[in-house]
Amino acid sequence: MKSAECLDSSGEVLRAKDAPLWHGPAAGAVSSVASRVLTYPADTIKAQQQVQGVSARHSHSQSTLAAFQQVAKSEGLFGFYRGFGVVLSGVVPATALYFGGYESGKRLMPADYRILGDMLVGCYTQAIAGIIFTPVDIIKERMQVQGMMQAAYSYRNAVHAVASIVQQQGLPGLMKGYWATNSVWFPWNMIYIASYEKSKTMLAHNLQLEGPGQMPGWGIGACSAGSAALAAWCTHPADVVKTRLQVCSLVLDGPTSK
Repeated sequence: MKSAECLDSSGEVLRAKDAPLWHGPAAGAVSSVASRVLTYPADTIKAQQQVQGVSARHSHSQSTLAAFQQVAKSEGLFGFYRGFGVVLSGVVPATALYFGGYESGKRLMPADYRILGDMLVGCYTQAIAGIIFTPVDIIKERMQVQGMMQAAYSYRNAVHAVASIVQQQGLPGLMKGYWATNSVWFPWNMIYIASYEKSKTMLAHNLQLEGPGQMPGWGIGACSAGSAALAAWCTHPADVVKTRLQVCSLVLDGPTSK
């Protein structure tokens, strides 16, 4: 079978490995926005469940289904997408950085590093993208759970959230939990990228393809979904700690200005 190829603007054959570096970041940013639209309601419920018990008002445990029903009843569809605007504004540059780091890291990493190289690329990728992902996550998560944290803060919108955090904690407040975030996403990316690359190679072999570059779309999706599920399962406890650190840092300091 032929190796993966496409045509450049002049009609010349362009191998996948020689594709322009911007292809990965551009495709990643578009796919990330699309996936966020579909998964954001579940992400909102996840954030709310991770801070259950922090405030006296929501000290009891609640099932996932009950949490969905409560948000739908009290806030409607808008409640599931609280803070989504800041995600849209940050996800494109952050994801572009992520996939740009991923593509450049793969090209710089010696081939004989194999799975270790994949893990190092994952850490390198996250360290770069985390510069934008961290403040985006802080604003997003605080707006997602502010109904449970009104004793500490209540934001009108994302701009008000940014202004309030800077007023209360200075600019470093927007980077609160950068290393806690990386304690989640370093191992997540190490597990995900290593598993993703390995599963693509194994599936390509089972399908009798020349290599992962020949993989059909469903194969790429299956490898990605399986690898992400494994990485999420392994890092979820650290994710709970990270979320609480980022959204609960003002609980003991009293409410922000409204």
